[in-house]
Amino acid sequence: MRTVRDSEYKNCSYHLRNFGKVRGFLSDDPCKTAIQCLVMSRMDYCSTLLAGIPQNQRRRLQLIQYKAARIVSQTAKTEHITPILADLHWLPCQQRTNFRLLTLIYKCLHHSAPSYLEDLLSIYTPTRALRSADAKFALQQPVSRKKVGENSFSCIGQRLWNDIPMYIRDAQSINVFRKSLKTYLFCKYYH
Repeated sequence: MRTVRDSEYKNCSYHLRNFGKVRGFLSDDPCKTAIQCLVMSRMDYCSTLLAGIPQNQRRRLQLIQYKAARIVSQTAKTEHITPILADLHWLPCQQRTNFRLLTLIYKCLHHSAPSYLEDLLSIYTPTRALRSADAKFALQQPVSRKKVGENSFSCIGQRLWNDIPMYIRDAQSINVFRKSLKTYLFCKYYH
């Protein structure tokens, strides 16, 4: 896992150094599009595997995102980065990972994901009459006795899924779900 993160970090740093050299010749929109295509897509590569890793291990990818935001916005290293990320409408690395993981779970619950992933999720059905019985698509959280098991797709994904509001879970299409989920995560982080 560490070698994957290290190689992605080196690859993204390489592309950002090259963008930094030609940034003066590009306008804002083409630069933002190019960085999103080459750098941000690399950050998202296998990002669902990074869902439960500690903050200190996720830090290097977050630094890549900061560098990309500074190149796009042409700001100095001394300026605060959070308002720049908010202006670009970019979610931080942890929120991006959660977004992709929750989108994958939505696809699993609507039978548009591989069956081996669908088998890892189980819908919660209470054994007696409870107020939570009408909660559509509430997922049963498996019990893990080991710290490593808590970072698995079935554990962390189901915990994240149950934490989002019901109106997002009840979205009728994947586009509506993604839009409302990104808005929710954006507001939760920046406000």
